[in-house]
Amino acid sequence: MKVKSIICCVCVLLLLGCENINCPLNNTVESVYGFYASARSAGSPFQPGGAIKISDTLTITALGADAVVANRLVNRSRVALPVSYYGEIDSLRFAFTSADGSKAADTIWMTKENFGHIDDPSCPLHMWHNVLYVRSTHHLIDTVLINHTEINYDANENLQIYFRTQD
Repeated sequence: MKVKSIICCVCVLLLLGCENINCPLNNTVESVYGFYASARSAGSPFQPGGAIKISDTLTITALGADAVVANRLVNRSRVALPVSYYGEIDSLRFAFTSADGSKAADTIWMTKENFGHIDDPSCPLHMWHNVLYVRSTHHLIDTVLINHTEINYDANENLQIYFRTQD
């Protein structure tokens, strides 16, 4: 009888000591890049085209950290990539290898501001970001547009990359 009372008291104490934590399970903060065709012809202003799938093999490297963040992607129309926690500028190298082995690369620099976000006082701090400015090299990329400035838990498409098409 004494053992049952002790077990019952321990269970009650454990239940009273538990706390309901309201931390979201899906708390990954990534920037989403969509791939599009540019409809620009020689000497004309930029004309946005439709969404495309990258047929070449794509490897994306975070410059400065020399870390591969996406390796050998094929047939993708968008990609979600990690964002630096505190850095003001994220530099990404997009390296393409075609089926015949030819290679080309472009670099994208995304300037952003970082701010801490807390879902609940019992949850850890997460960094959210606001995209301020974006620029790129133009070997295969025609234009990069900011579609959604806030980078947070949502899977909104933040940047639209418009690739040059054949005239």
